Amino acid sequence: MENKLNGENKVDSSSVNVDVTVVIADNPGELELDESGYFRIVPDQERMLILAKHYSYDKQLLTVIEGPDARSIYRAIIKYGWVTTLNHAAYLGQELARAEIAMKAGFDYVQG
Repeated sequence: MENKLNGENKVDSSSVNVDVTVVIADNPGELELDESGYFRIVPDQERMLILAKHYSYDKQLLTVIEGPDARSIYRAIIKYGWVTTLNHAAYLGQELARAEIAMKAGFDYVQG
């Protein structure tokens, strides 16, 4: 497959032949618990930090991860293996991003 550029540096889409698979996402169904525990996400507006509090299922606080943004927190969580399922990692990424946006905009954040 070769993309041809015209004189204005635009791709001539008529020459591109791409097969695309479309997948319809279904209801995620029941929540799958991560064996490593769960997290409570807490923005600290005063210090402009996000806290991710990692708990065991018997409600024991295991670790607190602090960082200025969602990326630094989820990278630490992945680096140290505190998440073991892709569903949990995706959920945490979503919630950390929401918390970061709320913190920077001065809005309240409630974990979903």
